[in-house]
Amino acid sequence: MLSRFSTSRKVGKLSFLIAIVSITGLAFSNTQTFASSAFKSAADPYSGKLVYWFWAESDVPGSTAWMQAAIKRYEALHKNISIELVPQGSDTLQGAFETTAQSKSGPDIAMQWATLPVLTPVWRGQVASLKGLVKPSEMANWLNTSENVSGGEVWAMPLYLLGEPFVWNKTLFKKAGLDPNKGPTTWAEFLAFSAKLKAAGITPIQMGLKDGAFGAWFQATVGTQNLDSVQELKDVYTGKAKFTDPKYSSYLTQLDTLSKKGYFNKDIASIDINQAWQNFAQGKGAMTWTTDGNVAAWVKAGLEKQIGVQMTPKLGTGKLANFHTATQSISAFITSWSKNKQAAATFLSWLHQPENLASWYEATGAFPADKRFSAANIKNPLMKKLFALNSQPGQLWAENYAPPQVDSNGLRPFGAAVVTGTSTPAKAAADIQNSIKQWQTQQPADFKSYKLWASGK
Repeated sequence: MLSRFSTSRKVGKLSFLIAIVSITGLAFSNTQTFASSAFKSAADPYSGKLVYWFWAESDVPGSTAWMQAAIKRYEALHKNISIELVPQGSDTLQGAFETTAQSKSGPDIAMQWATLPVLTPVWRGQVASLKGLVKPSEMANWLNTSENVSGGEVWAMPLYLLGEPFVWNKTLFKKAGLDPNKGPTTWAEFLAFSAKLKAAGITPIQMGLKDGAFGAWFQATVGTQNLDSVQELKDVYTGKAKFTDPKYSSYLTQLDTLSKKGYFNKDIASIDINQAWQNFAQGKGAMTWTTDGNVAAWVKAGLEKQIGVQMTPKLGTGKLANFHTATQSISAFITSWSKNKQAAATFLSWLHQPENLASWYEATGAFPADKRFSAANIKNPLMKKLFALNSQPGQLWAENYAPPQVDSNGLRPFGAAVVTGTSTPAKAAADIQNSIKQWQTQQPADFKSYKLWASGK
């Protein structure tokens, strides 16, 4: 489950002209005249080399190609700047940045998933402040920025909105004798539908575990449904609550039930989540959880009439059971060691100009995280429904609130272990609680920062 800024310092008349260009919204036009060799200072927003570590393809198929084309357009407009795009893998995204940050080398612009994956490097001094680089009036157009706020500042820029809809194959529903236009809205219905699909020789749920993501995704969609507030979610990581409390961990029992009843695809342990989505699109499973971007890709492939979308079936009784799982997903930030911070900020700002918002949506079908993008641009009924879900007040992506170490060492592997039968729900809950304790003791500075952030400071 991302960028735009523009500011310039008053360095003589030339800086004043650049500021006028930015203010009047002409950043998308050919302004290379202003980036002449006569102006090479560090404040020049159109000069230098940028290295951009980019991730989005898993959420939004086609996003890498779009970004590559956008960079070419930007370099054509501004001859004195070059941008090297380095696509990142889902399984190495966090680890690679942690490694390069230790030596304060690597990208000028990096991307991490929203909230804790962004705020953790912020607390470690690895992210540059956007103050003085991005005008408040520009930042006010970004959506869901509250996910990346710490110390009263927004530290990263969103590119697109991302929901995690529950999706079903209408053709397979009909084959099993189910109403193809009605998905299960309660957990009892979900289990009944799964049983009927299996009896008809159809794989009820298509999903992948190889990358571990599903363990955390299931916690995000189902595991929060007994909670009444986001604060309760924070409490389990600050030590005010225990993950072993059924309020937090009972979703593991649901995973165990689904696995023991044989409702998952038999190869779930050997394929990753992207492979599972490819299989779903080929009719190899009746239900799955996916992203808006993948639904958009399936619509482009002509599968719209076969797909139904909605929120996750309701299991819990907490207020968060009414929340849709949605976020800004991946966020772009400027590294503290970048020597071209203003150039990086100006490029990210340019990405959010109206022309680029329209181009992004046309190319990918994913919704830009910017209030300047009009819902009137969405013509497809299925995508309109997803946008409405993402735009409703109650939305939450619980995984964002987990410290990265807990996510990678706890939620993901132990959730997967329950599905594969190598662990029990009780043991997995205890192991996840242990991973939380390990993070608290092994990363005391991060833990202290988390507690301050969780308290609203």
